Amino acid sequence: MKKGIILIAIGIILLAVDLRISIGDAYAPMEVIDDLGEVIQDKIIYNLIGERPKVDLISDVLGFIFLFIGALFLLKYDTKIILGILLIPFAIYLYITIMRLPYNFILRDLYLKAAGYHFLLVIIEILTELFIIKSVIKVVQCTQTKWNSNELLVGWVLAMISKGVLSGIHFFYSRGVFYFVYSLVMIGATVFYLNRLYVITKFKLEENP
Repeated sequence: MKKGIILIAIGIILLAVDLRISIGDAYAPMEVIDDLGEVIQDKIIYNLIGERPKVDLISDVLGFIFLFIGALFLLKYDTKIILGILLIPFAIYLYITIMRLPYNFILRDLYLKAAGYHFLLVIIEILTELFIIKSVIKVVQCTQTKWNSNELLVGWVLAMISKGVLSGIHFFYSRGVFYFVYSLVMIGATVFYLNRLYVITKFKLEENP
């Protein structure tokens, strides 16, 4: 159980830290079409898609893999964690597909898929963490740590709200200073709720060596 929780914590940290660099061949020039709205298309072209593929130095795919393996360790303690496990392959697929969209689609198809997949990935990531964290709490929580569990949930909710806000900032303002500053809020909330998870887990393991 302890090994699974450690792997899940590592995965959550990897997903929270976002440092992207450009790689690969530049995308072909993208044109604005009349029937989608110039402003929205500009946001998608310049803020979401960019000039070339971008990958996270601290890989989101690696984070999802840690979550997947860690969740498998806890599957025997709470079978409902399977809901989070099943979402992870879809998240990895979307993450890779988003980078390849400009090579395979143009104009309307590209812009709609880029925006749709961007927000869908955020939703799947939040749901994945929700199912996994709920199962972890169920496994390690006891009467003595009920207050810590509530603190954990408050920190998790703040982190997930921040993740949603960051996806909007990314869409409207790109990954500038505003994005970086607000990402510190999400990282802080993530560190807080993982600290509460550590406290709960430590008490549980010491109680039941």
